[in-house]
Amino acid sequence: MAPSSFVPASRSKNRRIFAKLWQIRLPLAVIVLPVLLVSIYYALIAAPIYVSQSSFVVRVSAPPSSSSFGNLLQNSGITRSQDDTFSAQEYIRSRDALQRMSDDLPIRTYFDRPEADVLARFPAPWQTGLFEELYRYFSQRVQVIHNDTTGITVLKTSAFRPEDAYEMNQKLIELGSERLSKMNERARGDAIRFAATEVENAERRMIDAQKAITLFRNKELMIDPGQNSVSLVELMSRLSAELAASRASLAETRETAPDSSSIPFITSRISALEEQLKLEQQKVAGTDGSIAPRIADYEGLILQREFSNKALLSALDSLKTARADARRQQLYLEVVVPANRPDKAELPTAIRNITIVLLVTSIGYLLAWLLLTAIRDHSN
Repeated sequence: MAPSSFVPASRSKNRRIFAKLWQIRLPLAVIVLPVLLVSIYYALIAAPIYVSQSSFVVRVSAPPSSSSFGNLLQNSGITRSQDDTFSAQEYIRSRDALQRMSDDLPIRTYFDRPEADVLARFPAPWQTGLFEELYRYFSQRVQVIHNDTTGITVLKTSAFRPEDAYEMNQKLIELGSERLSKMNERARGDAIRFAATEVENAERRMIDAQKAITLFRNKELMIDPGQNSVSLVELMSRLSAELAASRASLAETRETAPDSSSIPFITSRISALEEQLKLEQQKVAGTDGSIAPRIADYEGLILQREFSNKALLSALDSLKTARADARRQQLYLEVVVPANRPDKAELPTAIRNITIVLLVTSIGYLLAWLLLTAIRDHSN
């Protein structure tokens, strides 16, 4: 009877001991051990990382404004370019920038220095050293921060040696400036090619208009229908005057000398003048072969030539402006603060990282304790 009553008491004691051990081991496993491991890593293993910092702004040159307020805003024709700043930032973080920088600098050597620790170096033990892995590591070592208010971009590069971080920063600034120069060259080339094409088209239209005028003159056998019409009008004026004088003479003769022998002559002259005047009027405004439609056609050709000439002058001005713009750099990267050569390691931030680990593990322990408590209460 005594042994059977002793067994439940022994089991209850073992459960209490197990519960106490679990209460001790759980915080040790969840909180103390991770914080201890992280502290040992940052205290004994983590390599110092140096950060080089520079700042720049992308500017675009523009023609000076005629107003003093415009000059004040544009700062003597120099303005900030927001979109091109983003282009420079994206290129600095791009794979092409990494590839070009690797051609001039031993980037893999920078990231695999002897003093680098096993977790922070590249390649890590679990990596094979592929370019894509290098690019992801490079993205962690390069930080670009843009201020929308001032337009200034801050570039930070980090490495295990101060000179490595400094050289990386300088090279990335140089690559960003070269990219803007290429954008300048392409924009200038496109502008000049477009303006030159417009000049060629205007010249072609001008030549075609002149050819059309020449063909018209050869076909109609007249240099200027307008001048010909003036001559016809003058001739009609003289004929009208002569006709009026002849009619007056005929009336006077009939009144003073009805039997004069000159009356038939005057009558014949009047008929000839009327016939000639009618013929000249038909030449000016008749239906067939008159000069009026020719004048309209000729004036249309002259107007087309004038338009072509104005278009040619405008295209030549545009080409001149494009070439003038090509002589000056429109986009350029201006360094506000040059890259520094750090003399003190900024990374890793051990205290902050240990604090983060402590907070995360504490929250994890709290969640685990609440879960176990709920399970125990449910089982009881």
